[in-house]
Amino acid sequence: MSLPTTPGSPPGAKESGTLQTYFQALGQFAYDKAKELMDKEKEIHKATFGSSWGLMVHTLSQFATAEKTYNSLGFLEQKWFGRPKDTLRNSYLVLLQELRRMEEAVRQQDSVAMGMPGPGADFEILLSHLCGQLCEYIRARQKTMDFYEQISLMGTNKNMNYQDLVEVIAEIIHVHSRNFHHPILASLKSGFTSECDIVSHLLQAQLLMAEGQFLPSLLQLHQAHSKLTSWGAASQARETVKKGMFGSTTKTLSSLPALYSWLLRYKCLLVAKFSLYFYDVLSKQTTSVDMKGLSAKNCEDYVAKVTAFQKKSDASHVCLVLDTQGLESPYRGPGYTHPDRQGDTPKGLDSYPTIFSFPGEQPVGHWPNVVMLISDRQADTDRVQFVYDKAVQSTYFITSIEPRIYLVVIYETKKSEKDSYVNSFMLELSSLLRCIKHFAGLKPGSRVGGSRK
Repeated sequence: MSLPTTPGSPPGAKESGTLQTYFQALGQFAYDKAKELMDKEKEIHKATFGSSWGLMVHTLSQFATAEKTYNSLGFLEQKWFGRPKDTLRNSYLVLLQELRRMEEAVRQQDSVAMGMPGPGADFEILLSHLCGQLCEYIRARQKTMDFYEQISLMGTNKNMNYQDLVEVIAEIIHVHSRNFHHPILASLKSGFTSECDIVSHLLQAQLLMAEGQFLPSLLQLHQAHSKLTSWGAASQARETVKKGMFGSTTKTLSSLPALYSWLLRYKCLLVAKFSLYFYDVLSKQTTSVDMKGLSAKNCEDYVAKVTAFQKKSDASHVCLVLDTQGLESPYRGPGYTHPDRQGDTPKGLDSYPTIFSFPGEQPVGHWPNVVMLISDRQADTDRVQFVYDKAVQSTYFITSIEPRIYLVVIYETKKSEKDSYVNSFMLELSSLLRCIKHFAGLKPGSRVGGSRK
């Protein structure tokens, strides 16, 4: 399987440069450009299609199409007539077979040559290495496809286990991140690593926020933000990426692949959630007017939602309550606490602090009732619990957002258990804060929510 040569240059030099350009284009989300480059090579080497290079060019043209489909989340399309569309999975399987075949063919050729390598043989060996490592890359892609499928399915279930997802993506990173390391594949590896790291940081931020951990969750968000910015800057659409962490998503998302846009919005949703969970801590660093303005710039202004609901429904208080009992790291209060600072672990009523309360601070007079309701409540995130206390003539609505965080609405009057406005608000806010719609919205055409905007 001989290679075409160019006078005045070593055999394979031009082709190696073409490979560099091709994989750099993939790293910039320029899938059409990469495919066009390989299609031109196919026309040039049509007469030598049976050569290693001719076969490689044909395979890489298909590979660019597969990568474009992957990053557009096309593999998660809805089922039609009860059957899933597995076009991308089949495409990757075909590519895997072709790459294995080429790798084996070159190995056999080398064994025949038996110690008589030359410049052309060196390039054949390079193609063999690339084929082997691209096979590993495709296996990694198959794992991340399964991972996103798992996320989209979990998005339809309100009892999401984010810890399981963190462990799955950590295993993918551990097993696959070192299996395609050739310098020519650097852009491809960088994109894969960025994608997996960003997902991991975001999921860990969500877990840490659910335990009221201010600094650790902030650091995870910052890591995700930095890597999203770096990944976006490497693309041809880098001018669309906003630099501010606490700001809107992008100027235009349409020029970025759907997967990147989904990750970017996920980060923005978590920033908005962080702004609510740690509102009191953040508000101490600025004026109330500036804090309100910063919240309004988030993709979801949860504080405004709570404020509007409280005023319209005339609720006495709307509170987010953290159950600190049994936390692995002792709760030292909201915000940053120096690791060497000693403090007593909260007990009794103090072990259920409010992390957000509107209007005003925690309603102390109602707190024994609130804590009793949380303590007696079973793990059920699918409904809103209602209690009317005749002794204090107050009504309590409660639902869980996270395993340790509860949304409580208090009225100092008797309310109907079936009050649709109250129930709808609480369920909607809980769903938004758990990012359920965003997770389920991975599937194109999903009716759960428009998170793919």
